[in-house]
Amino acid sequence: MTIARPAPVLFSGRLRARIALKAGFTLIELLLTVALMAIILSIAIPRAGWSTMGVVQSKTAAREFANYLKLTKSLAITNSATNNQGYKITLSPASPYTSYTIINADSMATVKGPIDIPTGVTCTGDAEFHFTPLGQLQGGSGLSLQFSKSTNTSTVTVTAIGRITTQ
Repeated sequence: MTIARPAPVLFSGRLRARIALKAGFTLIELLLTVALMAIILSIAIPRAGWSTMGVVQSKTAAREFANYLKLTKSLAITNSATNNQGYKITLSPASPYTSYTIINADSMATVKGPIDIPTGVTCTGDAEFHFTPLGQLQGGSGLSLQFSKSTNTSTVTVTAIGRITTQ
């Protein structure tokens, strides 16, 4: 015994167009979905981690300062034939600092700066980083500078031999 299959139903052009229209979303459904997502995100984003912004800002400020320290050290080594005093970075005004400047220690001319420390980031520590023509710190002892925002602190340290690290 064979089972008869029903014959395929052929849709006319109008009926096919109606079925195609029913397959998508209406404008109202899309608007309601977007509005609901906006409400959920407006609640979730502030709770997600504005505290992480302090970490990012303090680390960014510390890395930027470390890069300028590397530039200052590089200038001292590169220009050692004509500049026997080296280059230095001075921070100002008194701690907590708000900016720093790269200075040619031989002529006391400003090479770059003042470079502002980002608003809201507190900068404390040593006020001057002076590199000799050999790339070492003048004075023979290590120096450090702390960048803080909220409870997050990043430290830039320079050893006596001129090694620059960020933590």
